[in-house]
Amino acid sequence: MKIHYDRPVSHAAFWSFRFALFAFVLFVISAGLHWFAIMQSETFLALFLIATALALLAFLLAFYGILQLWMVGAKGGRASAKAVLLTICVLVPASGVAWRAYSLPQLYDISTDTTDVPAFIEPITHEANWLTALNPEAAAPYAGQLEAYPQVTGRRYEGALDRVFDAVNLVAANRGIRIIASRMPEPDNPESAAIDQELLSSDETSVPDAAAPDDDEESDQPIVLSDETSDGETNFSEPAIPVPAQIVLQGVARAPMLGTLSDVSIRLSEEAETTFVDMRSVSRFGPHDFGANAQIISDFLTALDAELVGLSVR
Repeated sequence: MKIHYDRPVSHAAFWSFRFALFAFVLFVISAGLHWFAIMQSETFLALFLIATALALLAFLLAFYGILQLWMVGAKGGRASAKAVLLTICVLVPASGVAWRAYSLPQLYDISTDTTDVPAFIEPITHEANWLTALNPEAAAPYAGQLEAYPQVTGRRYEGALDRVFDAVNLVAANRGIRIIASRMPEPDNPESAAIDQELLSSDETSVPDAAAPDDDEESDQPIVLSDETSDGETNFSEPAIPVPAQIVLQGVARAPMLGTLSDVSIRLSEEAETTFVDMRSVSRFGPHDFGANAQIISDFLTALDAELVGLSVR
């Protein structure tokens, strides 16, 4: 007589696969729509949290199904194994985001210069929305940035401003940063230059005859340019202090991890035959950037170092 053994069925194992498949599909579709700017960040974050919760539930059910398979030989081992693989695809990025939120300071604005912050040409808006409830006490601007992101520093290059500017544009195009506005150095005013030349050649600004030196000897007295006003007062012209040339670029970058958008400001300053590059990145959504802005800046400046290899003097 042949004995037929009826194995029990683990309903938890099969439900774990259903929940895991739904969570995986929800995560992939929402992440794809958000990356291509079809879905807003608020909606994506809500769906991402739902997918994470479903994946966690599916993982617990799969663990219970594997335990039933081990204890009583219940059916559902394959379903539990497939559920575990699907939940890993969702829980791994969720765990990375959770760890960054716990270990990194709550910042959404990162700058290489926290005292003289690079300004934006066009006004930007930042929306924290309902995520502010996670931490009502917002941190001070740039508090803890130096300790958390020591690699976020400006760069100095022994190169002309125009050469570094060309390299910045090339790196921005390669990194997917879309430049939307730029501010170039103001050219010298030709009218003021003509006026100065006229003052230098006029009789009123010449040295008086009484103070003029003899032809055969040199005078050690400095020559001072003056201009006599209608009231009889004399105004002495001060030497003009040269203003260092600056170029400011404003662009939009996408975070490499979650695909959130950040506004970027790149400032190039000409200083003593060198060019100093500062950068700032501000997230458009949320009170926490999870380290995305620091990664945008560090990746950009690292690529700029490679483009201008041999010119960095830091």
